[in-house]
Amino acid sequence: MAIQTVEQRILNEFNCSVAELLQKYASEGLTSKEVAEILKCGVSNVRRIARKYNIRFNQPAMPAKIVHSKEFLDKAINATNFLSRAWRLTFSSIKTA
Repeated sequence: MAIQTVEQRILNEFNCSVAELLQKYASEGLTSKEVAEILKCGVSNVRRIARKYNIRFNQPAMPAKIVHSKEFLDKAINATNFLSRAWRLTFSSIKTA
């Protein structure tokens, strides 16, 4: 038996076109990882084939990377905000312990 590509397996096992099946999964809100598990193939294969048919899968929401806490928004330099902006320091503004 010859090795089948993922696209050939979809055509043989699901009896529909590749684009139809991937569009169905995308409209159901599945991620490419979930589709890869259903199709028993790698996520990279699913993404490559989806890109070929211009289909996008649901991507998990990315968490906020910066929490604008009180310390972050403080006008004085501190351990939370020291990399967030350019500071103009003078010797008189540096506090020593």
